[in-house]
Amino acid sequence: MVNKHIGYVQKRCSSVWLQETARLSTDSQKSKFNTEKVTRIENKQFQMIIYIVRHGQTAENLQMILQGHLPGTLTDKGKEQVRNAAEHLAEKDVQFKCIVSSDLKRAMDSANIISERLKLPVFPMEILRERDWGKYTGMPVSEAADKYKKDGKWMFPDGGAETEEDIYQRAGKALQELSEKFANDTIIVVTHGQFARNMIANHFECNYHEVTSFVNAEIRMLNL
Repeated sequence: MVNKHIGYVQKRCSSVWLQETARLSTDSQKSKFNTEKVTRIENKQFQMIIYIVRHGQTAENLQMILQGHLPGTLTDKGKEQVRNAAEHLAEKDVQFKCIVSSDLKRAMDSANIISERLKLPVFPMEILRERDWGKYTGMPVSEAADKYKKDGKWMFPDGGAETEEDIYQRAGKALQELSEKFANDTIIVVTHGQFARNMIANHFECNYHEVTSFVNAEIRMLNL
């Protein structure tokens, strides 16, 4: 169940409790860092820590369209949001290995802003892209929701877009690839709102709808 008023998620998933991730709200005028963490109640050490960052605000976000695999253009506010996020990351006593980013322009531009501040290499990964809306890419969200969203779920009639199961499985594959490449490391992953939620959901075997939505340039910490 998501409690948006106090900003945490708590879900029983098999033997795992999901508690809300570390969250960073970045606004051009005010930033706030909350220190809740995603934790597993299991008697084993974490092998990898991921700081998941959503890209900054884009012109397409303001247009309120299904952005999907469009490149996306950061607004001035979006760039400032990411700079604020980079400052919060820099203030943490953490030795980051690198930044891994979706290869879409809005994510890579965000990753490069963080890289400039933290002096870290950036590695693009196509698998970290946002949900692929296929032929519906660019459609206004309100129009698409009226036509294709039922009971809170996107239901496209002709297989013309990536399904919820598809993106959930892709997120799981991404986590596996990251854990293989960066075992025992702490890394920053720059990605997209819905994909980030699916990463968390897949790890805890939950539905992504149970994970609180990311705002632009928000940071959450995931212990694997």
